[in-house]
Amino acid sequence: MSMELMVKAMKTKVGNPLRKLVLIKLADNANDMGECWPSYQHVADQCEISKRSVMNHINTLCGAGLLRKEIRKGGPKGNSSNVYYLTLSGAGDSLGVVQEIHQGSAAGSPPSAADSLAGSAGAAPRTSHSFESVKEPVTEPVATQAEAVVAEGIVVPFTAQQPRCEIPADMPGPKDQSCKTFKAWANYAMAYRKRYHAWPVWNAKAGGQVGQLISRLGIDVAHHVAAYFLTINDARLINGCHNLGDLLAKAEAYHTQWVTNRQMNATTARQQEQTQANMNAAQEAAEAIRNGQGGKRNAFL
Repeated sequence: MSMELMVKAMKTKVGNPLRKLVLIKLADNANDMGECWPSYQHVADQCEISKRSVMNHINTLCGAGLLRKEIRKGGPKGNSSNVYYLTLSGAGDSLGVVQEIHQGSAAGSPPSAADSLAGSAGAAPRTSHSFESVKEPVTEPVATQAEAVVAEGIVVPFTAQQPRCEIPADMPGPKDQSCKTFKAWANYAMAYRKRYHAWPVWNAKAGGQVGQLISRLGIDVAHHVAAYFLTINDARLINGCHNLGDLLAKAEAYHTQWVTNRQMNATTARQQEQTQANMNAAQEAAEAIRNGQGGKRNAFL
């Protein structure tokens, strides 16, 4: 939850009480960068209104310039939840990540998140404060027009991709956007600078590590996980300043955390372990009670 955005959402006049409720719910889910990705159905359930109403209110908020929506593709059912950026008084204007922007989706095509229950990222920097299962992004691309019309067999010419935000001239590493490692490195570097107020070191080793990350996770996913990695609050990672070696060491695990929007560190692992131990103890106690009661009944027969 971003308290700053919650306060701004409460003070923002949107002309409709239910629309205000939807805006507040999005602010509740948003991270400090104003980014969240709850599904329409999740927002509808939380606000106790219909999914169609949620869709209409979100479109109105987008039209009013209070919200920016990016449609995502590629979830387990062929879609994922949309990514939303709250732009309350410019709150969402300084996103420290790079996003690939494609041609807009075909006119009239429904939002890809309509049926998804994912609220964090088929892509995460990403922490969305929602308990629903999500496919999280840091930098999820807008659905391409080619994807939208592929069923009709229409060929859409390739267009040059542009970064979602301007790349600072002093950023180390590859500058050529056609470079295989550009997007993954740029997302990692921008998220790194946002957290540590310094650029990560770029050298031959770093380039090789980024290449390995792409090979293991795929070029369409690696940049999401790279940016998400910088949002994880784990003492060991912080001590190492979220270096690429630590990212590579558990790349697949961080991918799972990004997909499910559930961060895991030593503390949360111990908590889950203790919870399971308590459940096991309770089950054993209940079984012992049942067995004891059974023995008493048999004694009176």
